[in-house]
Amino acid sequence: MALAAFLPGCATYITPAGRANLDAISSSSMRDSFAARPAATFPAGIVAVHVQAPKYRDYYTDRQGGVYGYGRYSVLFAKEVETDADFDRIGKLPQVGSIATLNSLLLPQNLQSDVELRDAAARLKADLILLYTFDTSFHNNDASETLNVVSLGLFPDREVTVNVMASALVIDTRTGFIYAVLESNEKRQLPSNVWETGEVADRARLNAEKAAFQSLIGEFEKHWPRIVERAHQGA
Repeated sequence: MALAAFLPGCATYITPAGRANLDAISSSSMRDSFAARPAATFPAGIVAVHVQAPKYRDYYTDRQGGVYGYGRYSVLFAKEVETDADFDRIGKLPQVGSIATLNSLLLPQNLQSDVELRDAAARLKADLILLYTFDTSFHNNDASETLNVVSLGLFPDREVTVNVMASALVIDTRTGFIYAVLESNEKRQLPSNVWETGEVADRARLNAEKAAFQSLIGEFEKHWPRIVERAHQGA
């Protein structure tokens, strides 16, 4: 439900679209999922890919661009929340050879499954894909409805919370085998002055997503020894 209807001359902040369905992207059938086996070699090259719902949009990308593809998901090349320091944490782990990101030259526009991502990762000689997405929502503190549109400057005493769930899969480039499923959550209460302008509101959203992504990197660090062990065991 929208917080308020559009009014003539009323500035609004449109909250982000949804997360990508990682389950649908990563497995075409249950049989294929069970048949997949680890095949990564170490030190492993890793490609990090940010995906969101089809036709994804948010305040930042509406102005700066950086959303690519159509089909079952979108790829975000705009680095809204990720930093070099985040990826450096992965690159410094034992048995990591390199960490990279994709660009649009490596992908078709029609995106239907992990096959397109795995083909692109293979061209970069990457053994693993860190596939991640954000589910970000805004809520009234006193109600359960998700706010899709927030009117700016009209509610100086409004209190809203932003919830971010960051989810990720670690996928074998060669076989599609899933080594780990990762998740982190961030919840923040936003002060009323967040709704003064769209830029300020989106900065609050980005800060929450940045915190969730950094926690997701922490989850990757904790799971990494087990990922390496599963690859060496071949199961």
